Amino acid sequence: MSDGLDTTRDLVEEVLRTALALEDIVVSLLDDLPEGAFPGEDPGLVLLEMIVGSVHPATVAAGSRDTRTATALVAAIRERVLADLRAAALLAAEREDDMKK
Repeated sequence: MSDGLDTTRDLVEEVLRTALALEDIVVSLLDDLPEGAFPGEDPGLVLLEMIVGSVHPATVAAGSRDTRTATALVAAIRERVLADLRAAALLAAEREDDMKK
């Protein structure tokens, strides 16, 4: 690959690995929590706060500016992928309609 595609692939792979790992651990923890583990609190929000606490040292080390830039980049990745998937689904639906005619 060229033109930065290697860097983009590395980023996408890392975002996916991180998202899947976090989803796996959060779902597993939510499933395994005993009833009443956090009385009066939403267990999902408690786990979110735990994750925030775990990540906080890394964001402090990176600094506010880089953290905001990384956040914007991850959001842009999500929005681009969703927009492209929506466009692909619409195109596929149009092609299917054309084939039925």
